[in-house]
Amino acid sequence: LGAGTDIPIGSANAGRTDEALDDLVGFFINTLVIRTDLTGDPTFREVLGRVRETSLSAFAHQDVPFEKLVEELAPARALARHPLFQIMLKVQNTGEAVLDLLGVRAHGFAAGASAAKFDLDASVSEVFDGQGAPAGLRGTVVASADLFDVQTAERFVAAWIRVIEALVTDPGTQLSTVAVLDEVERQLTVVEWNETASEVAAGSLAALFATQTARTPDAVAVV
Repeated sequence: LGAGTDIPIGSANAGRTDEALDDLVGFFINTLVIRTDLTGDPTFREVLGRVRETSLSAFAHQDVPFEKLVEELAPARALARHPLFQIMLKVQNTGEAVLDLLGVRAHGFAAGASAAKFDLDASVSEVFDGQGAPAGLRGTVVASADLFDVQTAERFVAAWIRVIEALVTDPGTQLSTVAVLDEVERQLTVVEWNETASEVAAGSLAALFATQTARTPDAVAVV
């Protein structure tokens, strides 16, 4: 959607690289920035290879705190956006947590609406069938209400699914040929919103200006 070739995506990682941390209770999660190179109009298979190499390189340095990275790079800061990336993608692939307390029954419940920490925050989890075989992904997207309305966020999700389906069907597809918009959206964007033709009276620019001046003499002409 951004039409760029250098796409930074935030990625949350567990941060438990040492086995000694496996049984400790605590928040060890660190944020990595995965830069995706889309130059040269690659195929989806080529993009996956690039992302794999970039991700493995990032994982090798995942102990570097995100705050330290921001400090070293010192990007231009703005209160309106998160530094280094504005889109977060999280993959929840840990085992299901089971709370087993003697004599106690417990279950989860929703804690209410989520506050947006990024422009877009996508979180997906692996789904398995009754035999334990992979059955796809299920997820949520949290969008900043300061930037997007609900309908726009829903269009983002629909486009994401549409692109994934197309690329999974044919991994050899070049990115430039993938249809991000559906037929209705394309008709609206390319045709209907571009119906801007209007009748203009014949005459010189000076004459048209003089006519407009006479029509609205007190209006601001140029800012």
